[in-house]
Amino acid sequence: MLLPGTGCDSGQFHHQAAALADAFEVHPLQLPGHRGEPPAGDGGLAAVAEAVAERIARLAPGGGASVVGHSAGGVVALLAAVRHPGLVARLVLVDSNVPVTEDAVRHKAERAAAVQGPQWRRVLEESMRAAWGPRLPVLRERVVAGVVATDEAAVRPLWADVLALDPRPPLAALRVPALHVRSSRDVDGAALAALNPLLGSADLRPLAAGHWPQLTEPAAVTAVLREFLAGG
Repeated sequence: MLLPGTGCDSGQFHHQAAALADAFEVHPLQLPGHRGEPPAGDGGLAAVAEAVAERIARLAPGGGASVVGHSAGGVVALLAAVRHPGLVARLVLVDSNVPVTEDAVRHKAERAAAVQGPQWRRVLEESMRAAWGPRLPVLRERVVAGVVATDEAAVRPLWADVLALDPRPPLAALRVPALHVRSSRDVDGAALAALNPLLGSADLRPLAAGHWPQLTEPAAVTAVLREFLAGG
């Protein structure tokens, strides 16, 4: 299961979907309220996680799915895995915003206030553009434009809830192997492992791939996914 981030679409995993199809049954998913998908309740994190869990359960009725979530999609998948034991067997968080040190968690929560202001869409656009980095500017603008154009009801509540969430309790409660692919987010790999020994980390920061490494460094992300999903 490939789950994109807020305002994004599953086509952003097209490199990985094609490369992994030889070994896995691949299902690209969309977040509720995105790209024609029906909304989920109030559009917040809890409602979205439940809707995504139901979708995964329909596609994998016996449970045991491997789920790869980018950014907020990873946070959604994390909550679904914790709240529905047996649904997810392996979890990958691609540059998801799940800090575990005290300072980083506090800094993330402070950013949630900007989502409540009248200029929230401008803040979102600037945040996404800065997170992408300087590479592939034409693709960057296309991705950012798609994020900004997504319906407010699908983007704003989910974004606010992800920023406000303290990810440490669900990360500590996770009972399946999980991997955080760090590319731009402030997520300390050693602190993750100390919180829960089932949590691993792959650090792609030396590649300067930005927040969408599945697009800017597709081969590196595919290699990491193939190894981890095969049991590595």
